[in-house]
Amino acid sequence: MSSLWNWRFKAGRSGVGGASSVRLGRVLSQLQQPPHRTIHCNDRDAEFPNSFKGNSIATTKYNIFTFLPKGLFEQFRRVANLYFLMISILATTPVSPVHPITNLVPLSLVLFVSLVKEAFEDWKRLLNDREINNTPIDILQDGNWVTLPWRMLKVGEIQCEHPNNSLYTFTGNFLINEQTLPLSSNQLLLRGCSLRNTEYIVGTVIFTGHETKVMMNSMIVPSKRSTLEKKLDKLILIIFVGLFFMCLIGAIGSGVFINRNHYYLGLTEHVEEQFNPDNRIVVSFLTMFTLLTLFSTIIPISLYVSIEMIKFILSTQFINKDLHMHHIETDTAALARTSNLNEELGQVEYIFTDKTGTLTRNLMEFFKCSIDGEMYGTGITEIERGAAERKGLKVDEVTRPPTTIQEKGFNFNDPRLMCGAWRNEHNPDACKEFFRCLAICHTVLPEGDESPESITYQAASPDEAALVIAAKNFGFFFFRRTPTMIMVRESHIEKIGKNEDFSYEILNVLEFN
Repeated sequence: MSSLWNWRFKAGRSGVGGASSVRLGRVLSQLQQPPHRTIHCNDRDAEFPNSFKGNSIATTKYNIFTFLPKGLFEQFRRVANLYFLMISILATTPVSPVHPITNLVPLSLVLFVSLVKEAFEDWKRLLNDREINNTPIDILQDGNWVTLPWRMLKVGEIQCEHPNNSLYTFTGNFLINEQTLPLSSNQLLLRGCSLRNTEYIVGTVIFTGHETKVMMNSMIVPSKRSTLEKKLDKLILIIFVGLFFMCLIGAIGSGVFINRNHYYLGLTEHVEEQFNPDNRIVVSFLTMFTLLTLFSTIIPISLYVSIEMIKFILSTQFINKDLHMHHIETDTAALARTSNLNEELGQVEYIFTDKTGTLTRNLMEFFKCSIDGEMYGTGITEIERGAAERKGLKVDEVTRPPTTIQEKGFNFNDPRLMCGAWRNEHNPDACKEFFRCLAICHTVLPEGDESPESITYQAASPDEAALVIAAKNFGFFFFRRTPTMIMVRESHIEKIGKNEDFSYEILNVLEFN
């Protein structure tokens, strides 16, 4: 029976979120396999012997079997917990002056609270995985489109390379009607990407689940420890060293000064080895453990619990609800997926940047321009301001008129060019060609109604978006794109208010790389 494995991916739905790259420059692939994998479209019987992996993914740290052992291992990586485990073991011996429950109950409470926090944060990861795995997808099955969960997606097609982590390369062949069509990365749609300028796309599945390129670049959720936690471990070690010498001095003193002459101690002939003056070395040795148990409260067992609760409240009540970290345009609030590294946010030691966009949220504005050797645009740029301050010059702010156009990506004001005034310049033809180049030399995709007020531009670079928005405000409105044509609504050079639509053929595209 013929089955599906073609799929239709609808715009706006995305798969796996961001992932960290590992082993850069090295392609990971399965060894001792044929040089390629052959996938049959819509043929379940032919695919059955291949046993390709399913499309379900998991990004959690634990599962029902590993949670307790792995969770306890993580907790006992902390010096304080390991110390109190040792003290609890000593409390069960005859040399302990206190009942074992005195140490076991606090330690158990500390471990319980920490494990509950770990379980809660991992549960949130599980819910996110379930949301992704249950994303509805339209699949072609027996000639009909059927909506199934994302996790039910299976491979269907193609003669291609084995799964690997190289995001920018792909080789394969599409065999149809005795023809072989070559495939490259230009025909590959990576898991997690979003579609633009189209409602859906029809394709066939190459890799699924953890064999996708994105998931093969993701690493297992690591157990990270903050700088504060590492410093706490060092401080506790220092305190423990002081405690050890204090107990050592007490143990030596006990061995030296113990004597049967002190009748009130009750050191008769038949006495425990710990208090037998005839064996002072044993007395000192056993007293050492007794003092360690007795003075164990010098290291506060509640320290880590207090820090854990503070970090948990910080992430859930402060970071997730911080209005200053709320993205207004997409109505997206900050989301702390784990509370282990909250304090690292304020401990920046190094900043690496390759351009200004790294530090300015990558927001670009059209501020000034030069046309035919003439500079246009009022105001002071950040570069000009910085240069003036280095020279000790005073920079006066330029007052903008209330009629200045306010639009994201456009922060330009010059009465010589605005509102069609460029027609009266000494070089109107150069201005027209400049604005026309801004409107057509790009790879921007328009979305929404074809009107200047409601259209939105999707650009691979914010630079391109800023230039296209500037062209629109100068009267050269880019409103439609096809694979071969660009449509621009231009203001008439002679009559203000008269617009005319022009089509420009796309001869070639120099891809950004």
